[in-house]
Amino acid sequence: PSASSRFAAAWRASRTRMVWYFGRAGACVTRAGGPGKYHSASTSRPLLCRRSCDVDAFCVGYSVYAPLVGGQVECKTYKAQAPEDAIAGATPSSGTTCYAKKYSPPPPPPPPPLP
Repeated sequence: PSASSRFAAAWRASRTRMVWYFGRAGACVTRAGGPGKYHSASTSRPLLCRRSCDVDAFCVGYSVYAPLVGGQVECKTYKAQAPEDAIAGATPSSGTTCYAKKYSPPPPPPPPPLP
């Protein structure tokens, strides 16, 4: 399927399901074991990072690095266009939390009409 048809399918799925995030201590890693493809954005407001992932059909999660003393909070949103790019877990990293995007099951179909 083309990128546009994959995007459309992901967008439709995101509109019919509830989005939630599974948090783990550490930096996000992909199924392939690497750091994944991410867009880094420094922000002092991690909620903005989550919201940007909420509305992005290709976003599979985000991570937040918050230093214990001073420094800038850093947010990374992760994109996946292939299954191996999906977030599979987290590797130890001080001050970092990985949040993998999850969808609730789709709503059940409506019951058939009564005779």
